[in-house]
Amino acid sequence: MDIVQELLDAGFGRVIVLDAAECGVTEAESLLLALWPYQAEREVSAGEAWIHPYYFASQAAYRAADAIAQRHAADGVLWREDIRLKPIFARLPGFSQGRNTLSCVPEYGSRFHVQMLTLAHGLPATHHLEEVPHALRCGDCHRCEAACPTGALEGGVFHRERCLRNWQVSGQAYPEEVRKRMGVRLIGCDECQRCCPHNPPPAGEEAPLPVSLEEILRTPKAAAVTLRDHIGATITMHNRLLGGACIVAGCTQRRDLIPHLWRHAASPSAAVAEHARWALVQMEVTFLPPTEDSHV
Repeated sequence: MDIVQELLDAGFGRVIVLDAAECGVTEAESLLLALWPYQAEREVSAGEAWIHPYYFASQAAYRAADAIAQRHAADGVLWREDIRLKPIFARLPGFSQGRNTLSCVPEYGSRFHVQMLTLAHGLPATHHLEEVPHALRCGDCHRCEAACPTGALEGGVFHRERCLRNWQVSGQAYPEEVRKRMGVRLIGCDECQRCCPHNPPPAGEEAPLPVSLEEILRTPKAAAVTLRDHIGATITMHNRLLGGACIVAGCTQRRDLIPHLWRHAASPSAAVAEHARWALVQMEVTFLPPTEDSHV
């Protein structure tokens, strides 16, 4: 069983083998970190919903790693998500961290996703952790602080309550100031990575999967099911997806979507209803109380 080669053949770009005990994992011999790189988009489609390429990469990586773990479960291979990665990266040679809290490696910058596997039978370690965590790689660079649309990195500190992504996965109504900064970002935000000098320049031309804002607003449950295979179940809960789509509609002034927003302004979901009403206000549309049969 060459588990490392299997991971590489499945699409991972690099596999790091660590001594499990050195990483604080006592119930296994080896810890494997499998890195799945992705490319940033060069352009974002105006007026349509945008999903960060990371989510497509993470779902593809999860499926590949889980399939391998299942094939070799009898050999003591386990897929893991309960191990904290950032403390390991902070002491792993060649890795560093930025003010945006993202870890970076020379060949991919911060544009990679990691899947973890543990092995009951050890492999020779490719790396050993250093004794002292690395300092931030940023030096005097503050580009990510300036680029963040909501000031979530102000003062070199990560303010989770201001982060777009934090609200996108929360399922709650977004604060007013966050809504105004969404633009076309349905899920994720790339600004701090796009401006980072440690990242390669964007190389893609368009989204890995076209996302129709009209389709999400017209048939949110069906749209969520379609996206689920590509980006996972957690972030495609249909009200979560729909609430974000309402905000994007308001930010992009898509007046052709007003009939859908009227309908969703009566949603049983408080967050969806609030976001739809907010979008209508952005387009200076007077909200009319819906009829009883207009619920989603």
